[in-house]
Amino acid sequence: MTANMDAFHALLEEMRLAFLSELPERCDRFEALILSLETSPDVRDAFNELYRGVHSLKGSGGTHGLSIITTLCQQMEDLLSETHAQQGFGTAFATRALAYVDLMRRVETVAQQDKPDYSDIETGLERLRQLTLQRRKSGLIAESSTVMTGLYQKTLEALPLQLTVVGDGLTALARLLHEPFDFVIVGRELRVLNGMALMAALRATETRNQHIPAILVSSKRGEVLDHARFSAALSRDQTLATNLVAAVRAVLPG
Repeated sequence: MTANMDAFHALLEEMRLAFLSELPERCDRFEALILSLETSPDVRDAFNELYRGVHSLKGSGGTHGLSIITTLCQQMEDLLSETHAQQGFGTAFATRALAYVDLMRRVETVAQQDKPDYSDIETGLERLRQLTLQRRKSGLIAESSTVMTGLYQKTLEALPLQLTVVGDGLTALARLLHEPFDFVIVGRELRVLNGMALMAALRATETRNQHIPAILVSSKRGEVLDHARFSAALSRDQTLATNLVAAVRAVLPG
């Protein structure tokens, strides 16, 4: 049994090293696509390939136990989505996107050390996050219904916010464990991990988002768990839009 486990771990390490050895080539391709978008913002194929590549790398990073890659790619995905929505490809976008690629290159070096220390890369990620946010606050929407997600975004569009949307509770928990947010809006009837379980799990961790303000939105009346510590619990009814704006304003820091 021990020999089998040793062989299994050796195989996993071999796969991890192979993944890291391919990272510089991926970074080279990302750089070429970013520069293409800087000079020709309307090249749809370049954007689609870049987004798919970053999304694929995010999944691969998690598979090989490199959560720093997952976090990095999640932030870069957010930048790509927001820039695409605003049709803002150009020099400012390219500068920021290339900075993410530079951090990816550093991961390849650090990850091969005996005791990898990603603190400098994490600091760089936080600087890029603040650059993207500028004076806006960062909120996570955890909601399985696309209709409700659209309502939240439309309702809150006048506020100085950057909203990140995820469709299931497990993905929301993963992001809350690794990325800083100012508040979270949680649908009670989430897929995979419901809203109550999501927040109860987060409150039990010792992470930066452990005490994050959370707003619960539910179509059901029922008990709200004390250890989930919601700042507000809102009903999905005709008052939701007004109540949501008020609840978000109440929890915004500063």
